[in-house]
Amino acid sequence: MSGGSAELVAIGSELLGPGRTDTNGSFLTRRLGEAGIAVRFRTIVGDTPADLEDVLRNALRRSQVVIATGGLGPTIDDLTREAAAAVLDLPLDEDPSILRDLEDRYRRRGLVMPPQNRRQAQVPRGAEVIPNPHGSAPGLALRHDGRLLVLLPGVPLEMRTMFDASVGPMLPASGVRFATRILKIASLTESEVDHRLDPVARSAAPVEWTILAAPGQVEIHLRERVPDGGGNPGIDRIDRECAAMLGDHLFGRDEETLEEIVGGRLLARKESVATAESLTGGLIAARLSSVAGASGWLAGGMVCYGEAAKTGLGGVAANLIAAHGAVSAPVAEALAAGARATLRATWGVSATGYAGPDSGPEGPPGTVFVAIAGTSVRRHAALRLPGDRAAIRKRAAQSALDLLRRAVLGGDPA
Repeated sequence: MSGGSAELVAIGSELLGPGRTDTNGSFLTRRLGEAGIAVRFRTIVGDTPADLEDVLRNALRRSQVVIATGGLGPTIDDLTREAAAAVLDLPLDEDPSILRDLEDRYRRRGLVMPPQNRRQAQVPRGAEVIPNPHGSAPGLALRHDGRLLVLLPGVPLEMRTMFDASVGPMLPASGVRFATRILKIASLTESEVDHRLDPVARSAAPVEWTILAAPGQVEIHLRERVPDGGGNPGIDRIDRECAAMLGDHLFGRDEETLEEIVGGRLLARKESVATAESLTGGLIAARLSSVAGASGWLAGGMVCYGEAAKTGLGGVAANLIAAHGAVSAPVAEALAAGARATLRATWGVSATGYAGPDSGPEGPPGTVFVAIAGTSVRRHAALRLPGDRAAIRKRAAQSALDLLRRAVLGGDPA
């Protein structure tokens, strides 16, 4: 079975700096894999004509499919069209229909099209124009010596829509595809997961196995080449074996998130949740509210950062803080119960601790307590979390959500 090869080129000098990341590559790699086309190279190149031409020329020499994203706008540094035309030795022609669409687009907004936008109507001779329903820059597809070169905008929404609608059908038939699956694991470290799953990993072949760690979460990435239209026998086998060894530490697959799983279960149980957060400062509520339909089960949240907020908003007794400290299991549980009572929710969830860089009376940075409370259930977890301030806060939010997940998926009565 042979699925061909592809190369992805992300264009833009800003992507070479420390503050920007090419997010389009992951989407394109997944889509191409679904078509049985392996991505062999991913390149980032700045907005320099000679560099652009060099990268595109090398990509077309070694790959059957080349997809470049970015550099199709109207400004002077948008040079992808010109570079592709130069590499393929093609003249640039103005496309009247593109120009008309651009002018109409501005006219509908009550504006006059700036002269520089006319550059977006320049098309290498013989190129197929790819419509862009969400932006002004059309894409372009060119075929050369049995190779396919596709130029797409760098804006993710535009690029993804155009790929799915127009580029997918252009790809060469391969007869194979790359099946993938991500197994998501909570409340275990990377080394613990690696140790538990070592027998599975050793017998994974021919499925490709990669273990990755993120704050509060470990992922197993699986990839398997299978006949197009067939199942994923290797991945399914490994999934079953991992699930048997990990139990409820395995919380989701692929795009599933903790907050989606928690929300779905709360909705099914006709229950709700409220948050009271100290060190996480609203991260738990932000994650819960990011789920579509969260209004059906998220009652609300409170940021109880200082002691006055903990006793006032959170309903924590001042003598409890005096006796145990603001960073303690009793205060975490009281905050969860206070959120539940104040916002009239079925469940309350809380987090309190030290994110650093300074230590506190109850411990060093990473000393964290998360808790949940229901009508008859109170539960906490005492944690010592690694990392810098940002990582500790993320891990604390993840741990709080996982504590709630275990309660609602385990069937605990509220």
